[in-house]
Amino acid sequence: MGDIIFEKLARSEELSKSPIFVFAADAMASTSLQGLGRVQSPTPHYRTRPEFLQLQREFIEDGYIDGLLMTPADAEALALDEKLFDNSPVTPIVRMNAETGIWNPRFGVYRQQLSRPFQTVPLDEAKYCEDLTNCAIECHIKLGLYSITLNNDVEADERMLNAYLRFAKEVSKLRSFDHILEVFLPNVNLPGMDLEKRGQYTADSIVRTMNYLRQRERPLFIKTAYTTKEVWTELTQFDPTLIIGALGGPRQNARATLNLAYDVTEYGGKVILFGRAVFQEDNPRLIAKALRAVLDRKMTPEEAHKEYQQSLK
Repeated sequence: MGDIIFEKLARSEELSKSPIFVFAADAMASTSLQGLGRVQSPTPHYRTRPEFLQLQREFIEDGYIDGLLMTPADAEALALDEKLFDNSPVTPIVRMNAETGIWNPRFGVYRQQLSRPFQTVPLDEAKYCEDLTNCAIECHIKLGLYSITLNNDVEADERMLNAYLRFAKEVSKLRSFDHILEVFLPNVNLPGMDLEKRGQYTADSIVRTMNYLRQRERPLFIKTAYTTKEVWTELTQFDPTLIIGALGGPRQNARATLNLAYDVTEYGGKVILFGRAVFQEDNPRLIAKALRAVLDRKMTPEEAHKEYQQSLK
């Protein structure tokens, strides 16, 4: 039941041949009423939550993804109430926190300020991790995502790292639950730092943070932004015990999405976790099929893009 990610992680040769593909369907932890993409039928409109839940069901049925990352609310609906993962190899994953740097309501200014930790479930701090993971386990989920943003600010970064280290140590005590870590690029402007330097800063911060943790406290894999080939190669080759994956970021176009998946895995990454780059496409299910073909090296990005465009027609 829903163990394909764990199976791939346990067999490195399988992971190399078929990297992990997670559909990041946790957008509502961040975005607004208009954040789930647009659909054209029956009339053009922003996708509603019921329509987005249906899209997640279809992704599970199609079988191109290895994992589905959900908000706690969607995880309860799909994993607990509907038991969709009971007879599926797709691994359910729940977002465990929603730091302020990802809050993105219309007219909001949170993302212009230093990100702060935020507990998804407002419980007593001492019981936060235990109670939250128990809630996930109730939903038959054995894997959660925790995100952090480091901004080269001593006070903000100490606060962020203390919250994460506390979380990682508490989760390590639970034998039936693991976590993955998402590390965003700085969410505020850092003068003198272009994209490559921000990538270098984040890569250095990742490997430093991992050395604060014992083996059982470490994430199963890490999700971060692909910036340049050089930074990515340096990060993925530094420590073979760290499995590095890439987030998809904002959608550009289908060709860019397919090229990104190829580059991520060509230069050492073993996982992609794509959300907006998938569900904002004209046909999310078809782009997922194309991504699977690129990840498994059954098609080049160019071939997959050509087939995707023909399928749309």
